[in-house]
Amino acid sequence: MLSKLSNVVFTRFFASLSAAKKIAYLAVFIALSVVVNSFIEISTPSTKITFTYFVCFFAGFLMGPLPGFLVGFLGDAIGFLLVPQDVYWLFGLTLGLYGMIAGFVRKLPLRGRAGVFGKACIALLVNYLFITCFLNSLVNYSYLYIFLPHVVEGKTFWIFLTGRLVTQTIVYAVNVAAIAVVLSVFVASKLLGFFKDELSVPASPLKKAPEPKTF
Repeated sequence: MLSKLSNVVFTRFFASLSAAKKIAYLAVFIALSVVVNSFIEISTPSTKITFTYFVCFFAGFLMGPLPGFLVGFLGDAIGFLLVPQDVYWLFGLTLGLYGMIAGFVRKLPLRGRAGVFGKACIALLVNYLFITCFLNSLVNYSYLYIFLPHVVEGKTFWIFLTGRLVTQTIVYAVNVAAIAVVLSVFVASKLLGFFKDELSVPASPLKKAPEPKTF
């Protein structure tokens, strides 16, 4: 029973690790999530670019749906405790879902380099449409509507969404570019063995030597 549950919530490679190594990987990713949530950002005239999506994607894609959720949720929650910003609105729930979706998409039966990058593209597209475009925009609009109503006065959700996506698409594109570079390194070098199942090529059966002709 535990083995079947482990195969659902973890990637095969992560499930094969010892408990100590699982905890170590989780601790590293949660720490990275806290750092990018609270301390690392690139300021531009129109928006602030963070790398939260980058960390949440790899947490789910490399370790599985459950670690992906924990990294997104706990990274945001701990980050808020360290650097409080206005009212905490549980954005960690949407970040946790982001990592969870990446983890579930990783389980699609696609193999080889094309399979790995294909699954990454699917995960990034689904998360962009569902998390960035819809869910995060809905959470942001609700937050402003309740706590800062003058900001969205006279704006419907769809008008707010249109304006928000201009900047958020830029943020997402930067994260996707960073993900593509790092994922390429993981795949090309087979780093740490996270993709050994997809990248392993079954050995071709040995050809039988032709039997000598008899006359």
